[in-house]
Amino acid sequence: MGDRESSHTGIDLDIICISELVTRDEGAPEKFQDSIRSDPNDYRVYLNGIIKRMQGKDAFLTFAQQINNVNRILSMDYSSAGDIARVILKDLSLTAQVLKLVNSSIYRQFSDKGISTLSEAMIILGTDEIRELAAGLKIFEMMKSRANSMVLRDKMLRSLHRSAVARQIEREKGGRTSDAFPISAMLYEFGEYLVALLDPDTYIRVEVALEEEGVSRETAAKMILGVTYFELGQMVALKFNLPQKIVQAMRPVSLTAGQSLKIAPKEETRYLCAFVYELCNIPALENDAVSLDAAGTLVDKYRGLLDFDARQALMLTCTAMDRVIRHAEILGIDPVLTPPVKSDPGIKNKVKLDLGISRVEEALGEGLSIHEIFTRLIDTMAQCFYFKQIVISIKKKENNTMVPRFVRGEKRLEGFGQVMGFKIESASDIFNNAIDRKTDIIVKDTQKEFSRQQIPSWYMEKIACPFLVKGFGIFPVFVDGKIVSMLYVDWDEKTPDPDQNTLSYIQRFRQQMIKAFTLHSK
Repeated sequence: MGDRESSHTGIDLDIICISELVTRDEGAPEKFQDSIRSDPNDYRVYLNGIIKRMQGKDAFLTFAQQINNVNRILSMDYSSAGDIARVILKDLSLTAQVLKLVNSSIYRQFSDKGISTLSEAMIILGTDEIRELAAGLKIFEMMKSRANSMVLRDKMLRSLHRSAVARQIEREKGGRTSDAFPISAMLYEFGEYLVALLDPDTYIRVEVALEEEGVSRETAAKMILGVTYFELGQMVALKFNLPQKIVQAMRPVSLTAGQSLKIAPKEETRYLCAFVYELCNIPALENDAVSLDAAGTLVDKYRGLLDFDARQALMLTCTAMDRVIRHAEILGIDPVLTPPVKSDPGIKNKVKLDLGISRVEEALGEGLSIHEIFTRLIDTMAQCFYFKQIVISIKKKENNTMVPRFVRGEKRLEGFGQVMGFKIESASDIFNNAIDRKTDIIVKDTQKEFSRQQIPSWYMEKIACPFLVKGFGIFPVFVDGKIVSMLYVDWDEKTPDPDQNTLSYIQRFRQQMIKAFTLHSK
């Protein structure tokens, strides 16, 4: 929103409660019981599954209508301001968001008095700007309403980033390249977004194949779906009658660095979208040497398309990201992107770990049982960390004991639950100390004299020695100040001690446990 000192004529946008105008889908996210069937030898199997799920009576009934609304706005190449305004005004939510955005500091340079009507906005900013802004917001709203996981939220923000870069390129070029450019840039990952949205289990399979097989994302998708993400996005866009020029611009290009580009005018938008897609995958850090080097390689690859050097290209994506952050804050979402994947010696599979965390978040949002939530959580930990044993214990009120309920490990003694359970009491042993002090405890070497004094004999005799435990960690779980659960992990001599990054992930899982207990207590 604009600054308070701005004078508004007509509607006072600082007083209107925009949230009351914006209709939101308050229902729980759609649950899918299984993956969509795929056949790597016949792409139509998966395509038909995606279309069916999009159109199913239990899933996303408004999706087709939202696409049609976007299509109506995009198709108005030669319509008057009044024609465009009538389409937008039919949607109170869209009208409110357009006016809110054009009255923000992002567009303040165009009018210091505030903009109160769509007609005024089109006079000041132009019909093209408002039409594309409205279409972009409509797509953004659609994606936002379904962003019930970290993966989808990231994709939504990255789509907004691409759109902002495309708009900035148009300004830098001093003229319009195509009405389709910013929208095509926004929809460039449409196929991947749909798989993550409508078929999260298959999306995880593709991500795992990408990492384990060492292939590109598109190759991994084709191996499993029978179609690349880009191809899927184009097919669905055609199915919903998006303009041909947008569908054409979503088609990827194949280039090598140093190649001489000779592009027909009708192909320019397609190549620009490919450039924007690659540019936005570079971390937006202006003074970072790695980012600058990556931007230089990209500029050389697309030389002849744009007259940018590496530093200008990097500045372009950084400026656009600043714009995205302001857009996101105005439109009420967290504007923080997940950091790029980095290798970690304590983590087997970073991609699978982040996707597993997202699946637990989805389970929390879908209202699944604690058993289902904790099963997803401990399975993710077992698959993604190098720990030998992972245990979630739950407090049993009847006898005030901590009892193992979820256990994962390479080996397990018969009667492990009885062995690992303990009575909660004021005592000097390390497990009760963690509860009394409400603190996490990490024992790096069970054989050290100091550690042995704190560790109860039952643990050393029945857990540490049989399992060759070198070290272990205890993470008590409290809700409203009361102990309800405990998370335990251990490792042997062959496994490195968990570093701070690994411990941060464990604490993140604990927060999800607390959220699960809190939701179910209500």
